[in-house]
Amino acid sequence: MLYFKKQSLNQYKYEREVMLMKILVTGIGITGKSTFRRGLVRRLREVSLEVVQYDADEFTELRSLEDIDCKTPNGFKKDVLYIIEDIHGLETGGAYMRLEEYDLIAYLLPGRISHLMFWFSRCWKWFQFGQFSWEKGLGWKGTGKPYDYRNILPIIKAVIRDFKNREVWISNDLRAINHFPHLIVRPYWTPRGIRFSFF
Repeated sequence: MLYFKKQSLNQYKYEREVMLMKILVTGIGITGKSTFRRGLVRRLREVSLEVVQYDADEFTELRSLEDIDCKTPNGFKKDVLYIIEDIHGLETGGAYMRLEEYDLIAYLLPGRISHLMFWFSRCWKWFQFGQFSWEKGLGWKGTGKPYDYRNILPIIKAVIRDFKNREVWISNDLRAINHFPHLIVRPYWTPRGIRFSFF
């Protein structure tokens, strides 16, 4: 389940006659980027906007039915909103597009507790499926065998690595987006699903 605070999408109003907008959804790992992208696309389509969505990770399997139309944009057309999720969006060389090419950057920044809860949920799914830490061009790590104990230690190491570097990565990211139009999105873990607020 996805929830938005009422004031969230009302902050941005677009004129369809002149609309051409490219939105980057980014943040460090396991912060709810895909959930946010899907929810944003759904809400915008509910008000009859034409939206193209793309996940720069280019997963080889369909992770959600809402990703069925995820595709690489074939140019950018007027009167279309482009929602591009890119975990490497703030990196030099690894990003799908340069930051200055986006009209808005939505940066997902959960608190430590929520982030840890997201990680617990993801680790359990990884253990269930026997693969973890997808990398574009490299694929999944892991044995590929469900509930394989050999995957436990590498998964734990991945969590420790991310949390060890979390504050540095976030600090660097915030400095990078400070020069461009951006929105900080705060994802919250709840038993019913992720909630998002904006500031």
